Order: sequence, then C-alpha cells, then structure tokens
Amino acid sequence: MALEKYNQKRDFTKTKEPKGIKKDSDGALRFVVQKHAASHLHYDFRLEIDGVLVSWAVPKGPSSDHEVKRLAMHVEDHPMDYIDFEGTIPEGEYGGGTVMVWDIGTYHAEGNDDISKDNLTMKKQLKQKSVKVVLNGSKLKGSYHLFSIGADGKQWLLMKGNDRFADGKPFNELSILTKRDFDAIAKGHHVWERTQKSATKKIVPVKKSERKEEEKMDHSAQADGAFSADDLAEAVKIKSFPDEWRPQLATLTDAAFDNEDWIFEHKYDGYRALVQIHNKKATLVSRNGLKFNSKYPEIARTLDGTPQDMILDGEIVVEDTKGKSNFQWLQQYGDYPEKGTLKFYAFDVLYFQGYDLRNLGLLLRKKILKAILPKAKNIIYSEHTTTLGTKAFEKAANEGGEGIIAKKSDSTYQTDKRSRDWLKVKTNKQQEMVIGGFTDPQGGRKGIGALLCGYYDGNDLVYAGKVGSGFTEPILEDLRRKLDRISRKSAPFSTVPKEKNAHWVSPKLIAQLKFSEFTDTGNMRHPVFLGLRADKDPKEIKMEQPLVVTEKATQKGSPVTAKSSAASGKSRVEFSNLDKIFWPKEKITKGDVIDYYRSVSEYILPYLKDRPQSLRRTPDGIKSEGFFQKDVAGKVPKWVKTRKIKSDSAEESVEWLICNDEETLLFMANWGCIELNPWSSRVGSLNNPDYIIFDLDPKGAPMKSIIRTAHKVKETLDLLKVPAYIKTSGGNGLHVFIPVLPKYTYEQTRQFSHLVSQMVHRDLPEITSLERLPAKRQGKVYLDFLQNGRGKTMASIYSLRPREGAGVSTPLDWEEVNDALDLKAFNIKTIPERLQQKGDLWAHFFDDAIDLKSILNKI
Repeated sequence: MALEKYNQKRDFTKTKEPKGIKKDSDGALRFVVQKHAASHLHYDFRLEIDGVLVSWAVPKGPSSDHEVKRLAMHVEDHPMDYIDFEGTIPEGEYGGGTVMVWDIGTYHAEGNDDISKDNLTMKKQLKQKSVKVVLNGSKLKGSYHLFSIGADGKQWLLMKGNDRFADGKPFNELSILTKRDFDAIAKGHHVWERTQKSATKKIVPVKKSERKEEEKMDHSAQADGAFSADDLAEAVKIKSFPDEWRPQLATLTDAAFDNEDWIFEHKYDGYRALVQIHNKKATLVSRNGLKFNSKYPEIARTLDGTPQDMILDGEIVVEDTKGKSNFQWLQQYGDYPEKGTLKFYAFDVLYFQGYDLRNLGLLLRKKILKAILPKAKNIIYSEHTTTLGTKAFEKAANEGGEGIIAKKSDSTYQTDKRSRDWLKVKTNKQQEMVIGGFTDPQGGRKGIGALLCGYYDGNDLVYAGKVGSGFTEPILEDLRRKLDRISRKSAPFSTVPKEKNAHWVSPKLIAQLKFSEFTDTGNMRHPVFLGLRADKDPKEIKMEQPLVVTEKATQKGSPVTAKSSAASGKSRVEFSNLDKIFWPKEKITKGDVIDYYRSVSEYILPYLKDRPQSLRRTPDGIKSEGFFQKDVAGKVPKWVKTRKIKSDSAEESVEWLICNDEETLLFMANWGCIELNPWSSRVGSLNNPDYIIFDLDPKGAPMKSIIRTAHKVKETLDLLKVPAYIKTSGGNGLHVFIPVLPKYTYEQTRQFSHLVSQMVHRDLPEITSLERLPAKRQGKVYLDFLQNGRGKTMASIYSLRPREGAGVSTPLDWEEVNDALDLKAFNIKTIPERLQQKGDLWAHFFDDAIDLKSILNKI
C-alpha cells in the first residue's frame, strides 16, 4: 500500500505521528509490534519491506503457541519513522488512542541467510500473500508465518512457527522501551524525542510529585503488593461507568464434585446484589435493577466515600451470632434490625477505575477483589477452596448451610447470563414460587391458613401445592395485608386447585420455599415458607431442575458434563429403547441423542420457538435414510403443541408440530428426530421469514474453495452493511445467515439471496456455481439461494446430523473460518464443552435484524 493513504488519514497539525516518507531499506530489516488502545484494543504487527512498514492489525495479538492462529487485517503501510512511535493520538483523529511499543527488533526472511537478499525475498513473499519470517525481538523470537485467507487480501492469519521458541508462555504486556503501561504513556510524563542522526531516544525524568500521582492507582490497588498494573493488561479500558450491568447467574447441578480446575464458594442465603461505587457514592442494585439503598442503608453508608470507582458482586445477608444466615430475618430487617447482623459478602469484581475486568479469569478477578475491597466489619471477602468440592459441600451441609457454588477458575464474567461455568449445589431443595391465592386460617391462627403457590410454564401458572408452615404471627398478619391488596375474583392458575373457601390474588408476590421433594402429581412435599422475594419478576419463576449432571468425581479433566440423564426429573415424555445404537461406528445411542438435546436445550430452543417443524425421523439411526413427516394429527400427545397450516400445494391443512419447550424437544429426539428442521418463519408471520439463508454446498469442491467463498459472501455483505452469521452445516458445507425483519415475503428474501449470490459468483466464477444440475457444477461450491422458500427447511443451529461422525450444525467466529477449519471437530461430543467455553455465538442474532428495503435502496 502507498504511504499516501497513511498521510491522507492524518492531520499532522493535531497528531505527533511522523509524516509518511519512504526510505531505503539497508542492513538488517526491522520490525515492531505496537499495542494500540484505539476504539478497540489491538496490536499492530509491522515489517520493514522496501522502505516502509507493511502493517497488519491483530486484534488478539501475537501468540507463542504454535497451535494458535490469530486473525490479522492488512492495513495501510506506515513510514519507517513510525517504528518507535509511542504516545497518544488525540481523540477525533484517525486511530485516536494510546500507542505502546510492545516489542521491537530485527528480522530476516525464513530460509534466507543473505541479509542483502532479504528485502527482495520479502517483496516476493508479500506478493504471494504468504510471509514467513524469523524475528529477533525482546518478546517475539523465532519463526512467524502470515498468510492471506481472503480473496481481497485484507484478511490474514498470524501464527507461531514450530520451533524451540514455541513454548506457549504469555508475554509481558508493558512497553519494551519504557516498561510503562497505557496509563503512564497517556499521562505523558516521559517525553520522547527522535534525534536527527539516529533512532535513539532520550527520557526526560519524571518529577517525584508527578511520579507519586502516576503511581497512585497502583498503590491503592496493590494492597501490600496483591496485584499490579500487569494484572490489568488484558482488561479493557472503557470511558463511562457501566451502571446497566447485571449479575452472572449459576446453573443448578445435581451433586458436588472434585476438580482441580474449579473453585468452590459458600452459597449464601440472601439477596444477590451488585455494589456500584461511583464518585465516592455506593449504590446497591438487585439482579433485576432494583435499588437496595433504602432497604439496607448500613451497607451503602459503609461503602460511601470509597475513593476508587468499582463494581462488586456479592450477597446481602443477615447472620445470627453463629454466623448462619437467615433469609426471613433479612426480609424483615427494616422492622427488626436487632435480630441479626447485616453483612455484604463480596465474591467478584467486574469493574475498577475505568477498567472492564469481565474478560479476566476468575482467580485473577478474585485476586484484584481481595486487594481493593474496602476494609469494614460488615464488608467481607468471600473465601474459596480449590479442587475438593465434595468436602466443601459436606462442610456446608454439616453447618446447616444452603450449599456451595462451583466456579470454573479461568472463566470470564458473563453479564446478565445464566452460565454453566458457575454451578450451584444445594443441600436441600429450595424453589421460588409465585403466590396465586390463600386459604382462610383455622382455629386460633390469624391472617391466612396456607399459601397456594405455582410456577410458570410458558404463560401458564402451574399449581404446585399449598404451604402452611414456616410462618410467625407477625408474618401471617403482614402477608394477609399484602395479599388483600392484590385480590381478584378468578384463579390465576391454568388448572384451578380444589381448595374450599380459597381466596385468589394476582400473581405478583414470590415466596422462597424449601421442601423435601416433588410428588408424582407435581406438588411440593413438606414445604416451608422462608420469606418473600422482592428482587425477581414473577414471570421468571419456573420449575428449577438440574441442567447439569456431574460425572464421577475426578481430579483432572472436565468436572461436569452437559449430559443429563433422560430420566432425571419429572417429565411427560415416555422414553424408550435408550440403548439402541444410532451410530454403529461411534457407538452412539438413542439415549446419547436425548441427553445431547437436553444439554443444549436452552441454546437451541430460541431458534425453534413458534416455528413449524418438518420432522426428519430416523428411528433406526444412520443405517437408514429415515423419512420426513409433516402431519402429526392424532400421532402426538395432547400436551405437544401443534398448528394447522395449509401448504401451497395441499388442499387440506396439515397439522405441524411446534417445539417451544424442552419436553417437546426431548419428545422429538425420542421419536427418532436426530435432525431438526424448522421453518424460516414463525407462527403469526408464516409468510414472512426472519432470516435469509446462503447454503454453500461443496459438491466435491475442496475445503479451501468453501472457505474462500464464505469470506467472499461476508465481504459482499460487509459492503452492504449487512450482518453475516456463519455456521457449519453439520456435514461438509457452511451456511451463512442474515437476520431480517419479518415483514418481507419469501420471494423478496430469495431475490436478495440470488442477487448477493450473483455478486459472489461474478468475483469467483472459477470456484462457484449457480447451476442447479449437479452434473454441471462438480468440483464447485453451489450457491443455493433456493433454500429461501415457504416450507423449505434446513438443519437448525445446534442440530445433530444423521450421518457418520455425528456432526452438529455449529455457529462459528469468522476468525475460525480459515484453512485450519476442521468440520469434523464439531460433533455430539464436543459441542456441550464448546458452549460452556464460548456460549451462544449467535446470541444477538435476532437483535441484528435488518430492514431489507433500506438495504436494497442502497444498491
């Protein structure tokens, strides 16, 4: 790239960056890696070639691990004088932000020992879009490879060569020249001057008073050396205080386990809260955004005046003299503060002094938390143990505690999400229930006799029994006052309980209960009232069943599996032939399929909800082709939701199955539906799809052609400013999806898909085809735009495929779409673990829906 582009992007009256002037390359070639805190933190990898610094932006930075490949975006060339630029580019200017010289040194072309030929060799490598160099820096040493993966030459991959320096160790993240972090560089206490004759620099020493100010944050944070600025190297600096964040939630599991990769904390019986400290003012916020300051002012007052901004995650509890928490006392604390001691247990930190810490590992966050936590009797750091979860659970049970929380020690913080990196193990069964009514008191009792409670299943409030114990007289009278204010004439439950003289109320209050077990009819046995909850929405209250079942306790490897027993919990599905072999070679059974779909239900159901299902049934496994079934009239249980729809060709309506919940999903799996095929539109807008499909069908084409075609599709959609989501087909191809507002017809979406496919084929005629006949497109990637049609279906995201290998149609990061992509790696055995690590990569898919008309107007 010419330096003209570099100069055009910069106003040199406002930035101290050097002007772009090409220089002759002589002697050993040089390289630099600059860490750049612009709008997005990234690393700039620059190689001297023919008198300029040829540059790539590497979002995640170089790695010393030979197996790790980093996306590198080819950007404009930079002048040689940029090689030691370290400082701040003003906001509003191109690349505004702080620049650090992360590493610097010399290099030569791999396989070439003649320095005089290095520049010519590098020019050839660059033209061939495959660069192999040997670096001699302070951090980066040995072989590194860069190769293009996109037709336009913009997208490359950077990887470490397999040599003795490929040790996988992390790098020091401070400036290689000044040992400073971004904050120190941004403050500008060191003034850098380039001399006329050489590339040496001089450092103007900082005054003691200035140095004290520069070190102020580090000193307050380190707390006797507990952590330093190095620990914040991977944290992201953000401009505004994030008061909209909400806590990460834990997933229920069935039993404790031992594992060296997990830590175990006490499960507190209180109110979950984030403490937001901003401008020396503390605000207590519930998991749903309610303010707790007026309810528990002592906690807020204790933390008011804290000089550093931070967000802490923890639990508000009231403890007795033995340190045991009591939820009822907490709920009644405003009226009876003398009953116990109010405390806040802090177990995580999300934000500190302008830094977003959520992407740091859990143990590092806890290290920072322990260092910065204000010292007070009622503000307590939540200790943890490692490895021995069963022992921690036994201790909690012996002390009458509620249980433990297991957390993966290297996990990041997932705001406002229920994660399988955090698991809760309860010593007794507890459940929140919505109050839908009550009975009259009997004998000398006042207030109420029993609460009539239930939980939500979709929009239905399902009755789960009555609760008549756990009340004191003041609680009974207080409950009666609250219930009378929300009285109604009709029962809110989907099935009205047969209780004489019952009083009905609007389902607005939530009771925290404990009980021994559920009966066969779905009612609680021996329920006890613990208190009311004001920190949750009643619509959130559902039957809580273990979504994770532990394996036999181990010291190594994954402690839990997303696999859940098909028979665990009460279910309307009657499972059969669970040991039947579906994949003979892999020895995968029907029960394994059911367990897989249970483990991914929370991820797959959003993509199935309200969509008619074209059922591909393979009850004998992959040894047969199976058959498609659309009409399920009279063939499925009454509780399975269906919808009569008249197809374009049939005269009579067909009754299609609708999968909106886990039980229906498991019913389909038990019915032999290895593969799930939903419509592209939903009930209520059946003629208007909410996504557009690009099916990249290989038909014998090599993998590199599929990869190249996928990136061309993305490049084309990027030009149109259209979001592109990619997934594996579960077989040999790839699918690219576009979310679209459901107000356009299938014909309109198919036309758009055809238009984009024509643009892709125009640029890649040698490897792609729009021919429908297979004989005319052998060896080419078929751009199948015809998949966009009413009633046409394709394997859902996270769907298994009934073919050898038990592949799964899996969402990908675009940076994973490269020459190293192995489609066989995404299968029934690997996806649950991948979901634990990455979550749903398409989580915001429907939020990104485009208005097709506005896009077409731009073309």
